[in-house]
Amino acid sequence: MAAASALFKKTQNKAGLALHEDDLRYIELEGNLSRLRVAKKVSVPSGGKGIRKNSLADAGDLLAAFQALGSSIGGFKVPVALSIPSRDILIRVIEMPELEMNDAREALQWDFEKYFPYAFSDAAVDISKVENPLKGEPGTMSVLVAACRLRTVESVMRLAATAGMQLATIEPENVAMFRAALGPTLSFPGGYLAVFAENGVSQLILGYKDNGVLYRTSLIDINTVEEEQKDFTALVREIGNTLTFARNQYKELQVEHIMLGGHFVGEAGLKDVIEETTGLKVLVSDPWSPWGIPVPSDDALGWETAVGLAVRELS
Repeated sequence: MAAASALFKKTQNKAGLALHEDDLRYIELEGNLSRLRVAKKVSVPSGGKGIRKNSLADAGDLLAAFQALGSSIGGFKVPVALSIPSRDILIRVIEMPELEMNDAREALQWDFEKYFPYAFSDAAVDISKVENPLKGEPGTMSVLVAACRLRTVESVMRLAATAGMQLATIEPENVAMFRAALGPTLSFPGGYLAVFAENGVSQLILGYKDNGVLYRTSLIDINTVEEEQKDFTALVREIGNTLTFARNQYKELQVEHIMLGGHFVGEAGLKDVIEETTGLKVLVSDPWSPWGIPVPSDDALGWETAVGLAVRELS
């Protein structure tokens, strides 16, 4: 009977909170990979000073927004996966001797300052093993290292605690975006470029199979020119520059297509101009369908980070 009861035990909802310059986006999902649905989905203004140019400028200024969010959802009742703006995180793929992850993390501290501009003792660090199109020497492995200054993470943790929020994890926003767009099963055989076009900041991620191996954040203003048409010239130029860099860095990797997501994914002409400029096929993505989540009837754009955080333990 105990085993039968366990089968029908209600699973805990998964929550993600994305920190953006203009707003905080919170989503709570219920169910499992066979059937996920949105339980709560709330956006509140961020206050405008806490995050500037995709970097934490004053974490304390976000407290009122955290508290307003907590009030609007009836309190934080499940652990929350929280994003850190991508310009506060440095992500590198490095080669190390083949080790268990705990041992690799321990070994990383000795060479840490070769890759990052601060000491290991001053950093919050996460590592994971990845497949790398650049084949290393026998007996080595590639690891993705995400590092953030420790004081930044500690300030966010204090902020969450003051707002009554239990944190499940803290993660780079662009890593969460990439996860949301790929879904739990999608893996391409070769290389591709994931582009998330947002106002003021865009994320470009070079993918290989189901790994991100190069992460770039570009501060790009996408302005309206005439008759509500958007000017994507700067974004398209940045895509071209990233492709050139990727082809020089990963000479054996064939970039086969571009995966396009983000707030501007539905803008007229964006997909076509990227295809015309790069000569690559563009696949339009969203954070909902790869996970089998019914698309919300309103405000469905720009939720990649929040969804990617919420599904972190499901992938």
